[in-house]
Amino acid sequence: MSSEPYPAEKETPLAYRAVRGGLWVVAGSYWQIGVGFLANIFLTRILFPEAFGSVALAMFFAQLLRLQPRLGLGRAFAQDKDSDGRSVGTYLLLETTAALLSLALGLLAVPVLLWLQYGQTVAWICVALLVAGIVESFSGVGSVILDKELRFAQASLVQVIAFPLSYVPAFWLALRGAGPWSLVAQTVTFNLLSMLGIWTLLGRSPILPALHTWRFDKTLAGRYLRFGVTVGAVTLIGMLLTHLDNFYIGTFVDARELGYYDRAYRLAQWPALLMNALLTRAAFYTYARLQGDVVRLRRTAEMVLWLVITVSMPVLLALVITAPDLLTFLYTARWLPSTLFLRILVLFALVRPLMMNANTFFIAIGKPGLTARYNLVQLAVLAIAGYPLTLHRGALGTSVAVGMMLAAGVALSYRRMAREIGVNLLRFLLPPAAIALLILALYWWLNRNTGLTALPLPLRVVLKGLYAFLAFGLGTLALQPRSTRERLRYVWRLLRQEE
Repeated sequence: MSSEPYPAEKETPLAYRAVRGGLWVVAGSYWQIGVGFLANIFLTRILFPEAFGSVALAMFFAQLLRLQPRLGLGRAFAQDKDSDGRSVGTYLLLETTAALLSLALGLLAVPVLLWLQYGQTVAWICVALLVAGIVESFSGVGSVILDKELRFAQASLVQVIAFPLSYVPAFWLALRGAGPWSLVAQTVTFNLLSMLGIWTLLGRSPILPALHTWRFDKTLAGRYLRFGVTVGAVTLIGMLLTHLDNFYIGTFVDARELGYYDRAYRLAQWPALLMNALLTRAAFYTYARLQGDVVRLRRTAEMVLWLVITVSMPVLLALVITAPDLLTFLYTARWLPSTLFLRILVLFALVRPLMMNANTFFIAIGKPGLTARYNLVQLAVLAIAGYPLTLHRGALGTSVAVGMMLAAGVALSYRRMAREIGVNLLRFLLPPAAIALLILALYWWLNRNTGLTALPLPLRVVLKGLYAFLAFGLGTLALQPRSTRERLRYVWRLLRQEE
């Protein structure tokens, strides 16, 4: 973001709608992160690593077989300016057909997975997740219709209510020894509740076309598929980027090691989770509407980039500093083998939301091929490096391969963003990185020369976490006082501005 003040009076109402909508999205996302965090503490304390490992491996196969993301129909429909009966009917029929075909593929895959000795648990969990995917397709159609009108608050409200309720059957099953099936129950329940809530809202809203106007249009379907297949290729590559590591560990090591890795990976994704809703929904639709306006597009991209780094960096620092204490406090000492995985993965955790932002930007401006190209390079790095590293060093080697993959992707993506709209990643990243290194060096000294390690476990976790957040905030204000204050004031003006 440029250091000059941003005059609110020159902005259009779209900016204010997008920011306020984004605030709802982020608030709802944080609520889900908080609820999911607490619920998973409970489940992790009850379940064994093998349960999480089995679900992670089954998720890889389920995502591999799901056709809906491969077709990219949601993005194609979002790009369409119309939301009439023709477009809604075409989108819904295509999405439903893809979901049913996915389930058929899953059923055909069961004997293959059993023959490959993955076990019945993994095979049938894969099928159950594909059933949940059918329900998710229906709720996804409704969510896109709401998002196209920038009505982020309504869909967010449904998820805010549905998410905590979805853990009720998961807790019940976990306490009765259902193991991995308790985790599957949460996914199925959440998708069902979301579908019911979103379509109830749409049924009472004037934005939904009348049912009698819905119809399938072959020409429009062809256009959606042509656009969506490119986006879908990106989604397939993205799925492999985020699940291939699970496949390597689950196949060449074992489910127990994958369970330890999975818990570390989930904690390391906190920065990405904090920014996911903003980037995939609010930022995407704002980028899409600002196509062709390079100045406003650059300002928006810089604001998002600053938010990503400012929010993610202190979380990353807190995870690095508190890793062994946090795992013991949250999950008990049984999960301490996850510590090394967590610290390695956290080092690359900031790169994930940066990549999400770049991918969202390229798709929104109508250049999904760039995302596909750069993600393909990342996939090649992970596939080539991940296999030998996993064989020789287990999950630790897989963690290193994930870091190599992310480094390659962010370098390529932001070099292209600089060419498109003049965004300079290093200008935003280097000052916070320097602050983070100083904070870590000071922590190392404090940990060795004070009585910090002798404090009770809960107090250690709280003090170390507070140190990370306060030190980063104060360091940012000290190093970049003017630009930081201007950006914060600008966000505050946007949030208070009336349309």
